[in-house]
Order: sequence, then structure tokens, then C-alpha cells
Amino acid sequence: MAGKKDHSFNYWAMNYRGKFRRTKKLMPFTIGLCVLLLILGVLADDLVRSLIWIVIIAAIMVAQYYYTKKKAEEEEAQEAAQKQAAARAQAQAAQAQAQFQAPTAQGAPTQPQAPQSPRQ
Repeated sequence: MAGKKDHSFNYWAMNYRGKFRRTKKLMPFTIGLCVLLLILGVLADDLVRSLIWIVIIAAIMVAQYYYTKKKAEEEEAQEAAQKQAAARAQAQAAQAQAQFQAPTAQGAPTQPQAPQSPRQ
């Protein structure tokens, strides 16, 4: 997710690590909302409707938690692979640079020479 941030007010502008962190922080509020719905359902004698809303809210929260967790892990693995590939490319470049600047043996030509044609 190039260009996305860990911390942002806008949920859609965040990367999955930030979304996962935000989902974890909202868990206690969701549980509190479910308890409040249960209490209000009992007080209003409409327990069935409040239980339906509790199940819907809990199912969405659990699905969101596992989805963002999976995507955050994939994002971390992708970033680790990119860092590893960049380090490998940098090591190869350093090795090529070292070979290019390696001193030549004495008496060995420094420039490749064209084959000489036989004189007649």
C-alpha cells in the first residue's frame, strides 16, 4: 500500500497495520455498545431485536478483526521481502563495484586488446 500511513484520521487513507491497530482499540467500545443494547432491550421489553443487533455488530467486528489482521501480516511480509530484495541488490552492486575497481596483476593488460592478425 504505497503512499498510505499508519496513523490518519481518515480510515480509508490508512494502511492495514493502522487499520488493525484501530480495530483493536475499538473492541472495548463495541463490547460496551453490545452491553448497552442488551440493557436497553431488557428495559424496553424488546430483547429479540436487541439480540439481533448484538449478533450483527459482533459478527461484523470479528470479521473486520480477522480480515485486517490477515492483511496486516501480508503487508508486513511484503515489506520485509522488499527490504530483503533491496539489500540483496545493494550487495550485488557493491560486489560489482569491487570487481570493477580490483587491481590488475602486473604485466596483464589493463584494456582488452583486439586479436592481432598474423603478418605475412
